[in-house]
Amino acid sequence: MMSVSESIFQEADFFAVSILSGCLMVFLYDMLRVFRRLMKHGTVWIALEDIIYWFISAFLIFAMLYRKNDGLIRGFAIGGILTGMLFYNHFVSPRVVKGVVWIVKKLIWLFSFPLRLLRKILRRPAAFLGRKGMRGAKKVKKLLKKIHKAVKIILYKH
Repeated sequence: MMSVSESIFQEADFFAVSILSGCLMVFLYDMLRVFRRLMKHGTVWIALEDIIYWFISAFLIFAMLYRKNDGLIRGFAIGGILTGMLFYNHFVSPRVVKGVVWIVKKLIWLFSFPLRLLRKILRRPAAFLGRKGMRGAKKVKKLLKKIHKAVKIILYKH
C-alpha cells in the first residue's frame, strides 16, 4: 500500500476549505437576497449592503488564508473559492433563496394569524365605537368653539 505524505493531505484539506469558503460566501449573499425579497430596498441601501457584504467576504477569505496557509495567496486557493462559488450558485442557490423566502413568508402568515383573527373579531365593535366617538368628538368641538368665542368676547370687552 502506498502512503501519501502529510503535506498532500494538508493541501487537499486547504483546497476543500477553499471550496467551502466559496460556498459560504454565496450562501451569505443568498441570505442578503432573501432579505431583499422580503423587504424592498432603494439603490443606496443595496449599494451599502453590498459594500458591507464584500468587507465581510474579504475578512473571511483573509482569515481562511491566514489560518490554513499562513496568509499566502495561492492560485489554487483562489480557484477553490471560485469553484465553490460557481458550484453553489449554479446548483444550490436558486433552491435556497426560493425555499427560505417561502418558509419565512409562511411563518409570517402563521404568526400573524392570531392578529388577523383578532382584527376580524374587533372590526365591528371598533367601527361602532368609532361612529359614536365621532359624534362625541363633534360635540366637544362645538363646545370648544363656543367657549373660545365667549373668551374672545370677554377679552375684547376688557
